[in-house]
Amino acid sequence: MTSKPCPATDRPWQSESAKPFIRIRNVTKKFGPVAAVDDVSLDIYKGELFCLLGGSGSGKSTLLRMLAGFEEPTAGSIEIDGQDMAHVPAYERPTNMMFQSYALFPHMSVERNVAYGLYRDNVAKGEIKQRVADMLDLVQLSGYERRKPNQLSGGQRQRVALARALIKRPKLLLLDEPLGALDKKLREETQFELVTIQETLGVTFIVVTHDQEEAMTLSTRIGVMNNGRIEQVGEPREIYEFPGNRFVADFIGSVNMFEGVVTENEADFVRIKSKDGDCDIYVSHGVGCAPNQKLWYALRPEKMEISRERPDQKENFFEGIVEDIAYMGNQSAYRIRLKSGKIVRLTRTNRDRGEETPITWDETVFVSWGPSAGVVLIA
Repeated sequence: MTSKPCPATDRPWQSESAKPFIRIRNVTKKFGPVAAVDDVSLDIYKGELFCLLGGSGSGKSTLLRMLAGFEEPTAGSIEIDGQDMAHVPAYERPTNMMFQSYALFPHMSVERNVAYGLYRDNVAKGEIKQRVADMLDLVQLSGYERRKPNQLSGGQRQRVALARALIKRPKLLLLDEPLGALDKKLREETQFELVTIQETLGVTFIVVTHDQEEAMTLSTRIGVMNNGRIEQVGEPREIYEFPGNRFVADFIGSVNMFEGVVTENEADFVRIKSKDGDCDIYVSHGVGCAPNQKLWYALRPEKMEISRERPDQKENFFEGIVEDIAYMGNQSAYRIRLKSGKIVRLTRTNRDRGEETPITWDETVFVSWGPSAGVVLIA
């Protein structure tokens, strides 16, 4: 499940007239000589569930902390809802932040934890009671008001923290690895709940995560970060199917990368010679590149077919030997060593309950793919 497009309009990022809710312009954050965030510019629109995705040290959490007001940019500007955030302290920003640790008060009940910010703001008791009840109903914790955090499961504590972050009705909710403390099954279930809550409230969410699957499930769009920079921004399908460079292709999911040289480049096709295989790679569209330019061809494991029989085509197949097989229930994953020595990864859906003669270890096989299956990358 991917988060639906923003409720106000369909894909406002595709409209030149749409006004961004958050404008990040040439933001840099240095700690000594090291730039944790390096000249980042980014627009995020109202109602988005936007994910900042990257590995450790990529700069995603530092960027989130600058949005929250916990860090000041070394250079550049940040606007939220038309207001420049320069010198605006965290407590005066229209934001709230949910941390991975949840930071719940262990001595307080669920109700008191959720209501804490409202008590600090001197909201009337009657209003506090109603807002807490509404929020607990939204996060499916009605009936848990009197429990303490240590009487809750990890998923329930996560929802208490989310309710506390949303109770003050922020315009922007910042979530730093919000599901990182949950086990895999619970994390997957909670992802759907988080999307539903975000869509119900219409609050703009920015989620920091290192989990690619989580980012693909949650987000309207993803910003892939590396070494303090934004490598690519796009919708989940765009990021996966049309990566902008080798880093994004390799970081998102699993991919086979073939280095090659262009031998023909026409308006409607390109032919690539790769040292990894004994036949050409044919792509059914042209590529803007120089003759004999070195490039890379990125091919996802699920886009390939495996067979004992030589394919009836002149291009787009390699011969190899099955080196490893992993049976994972819904699919099987193969590692195939080509004649060149390169290992190719391929996955196949297990549609049938039992094959009479399944492909097995040490067999000679052919892997093949269609002319539009992969992506040509110049950088």
